[in-house]
Amino acid sequence: MTIAVLFDLEDTLIQTPWSNWQHVLEFRRKTREQLMDLGIPHSVLEGIERATIMRNKAVEHIEKNFTRVEAEKFHQELSKFFSQYELESAKKSKLLPETIPTLEKLRKIGARIGLVTNTSSKAVEIAFQLHGLEKYFDIVVTREKVKKLKPDPEGVLLAAKTLGVKRFCMVGDLVFDVLAARNANGVSIFVKGSFQEKIDPPADYIVRSLSEIPAIVKREMEKS
Repeated sequence: MTIAVLFDLEDTLIQTPWSNWQHVLEFRRKTREQLMDLGIPHSVLEGIERATIMRNKAVEHIEKNFTRVEAEKFHQELSKFFSQYELESAKKSKLLPETIPTLEKLRKIGARIGLVTNTSSKAVEIAFQLHGLEKYFDIVVTREKVKKLKPDPEGVLLAAKTLGVKRFCMVGDLVFDVLAARNANGVSIFVKGSFQEKIDPPADYIVRSLSEIPAIVKREMEKS
């Protein structure tokens, strides 16, 4: 049975400015400010630390409380805000040394390969051109293609459906990637090393290098 391997992009396949803690903290603070400027009440965002969850909660709020025109304006303005960070991240990214050898090995064993990322299509395009990654992916799901970002399973489920597979692994460096895989009934592979995760999330597999992934995928293929 065909199996798919879905990857996160930033700090999973490429190293980005998000590996700098101060950069992350600044983005979280400015995201909160931007959402409130766009009409999201403080109470909706209260107690939420991570920017992605703030964004998902904001989407839930506008679906219930904004008119169609207000919602469209919200998404346009928020997309402009995110793009500033996403494009900078892509342009400054560096290819991790294990990335291409891992993708090559996955191709050889017959796995379908996808990308499910919370960043934009433009940022992915820049990263792909910069590092020669486009040819390895059968499907790319960016933030524009979903209502809610990981840890919501929407993007993972869309990728699996498009690839026509029932079994898949989701690889990422954040708990959001693990939760998205679990919520979509997939196999989660957590790449250990992100400073953002103080403890290991409840992943099916925890690895320290992408080079460990082909062996795991082979094992999962044998199960099916």
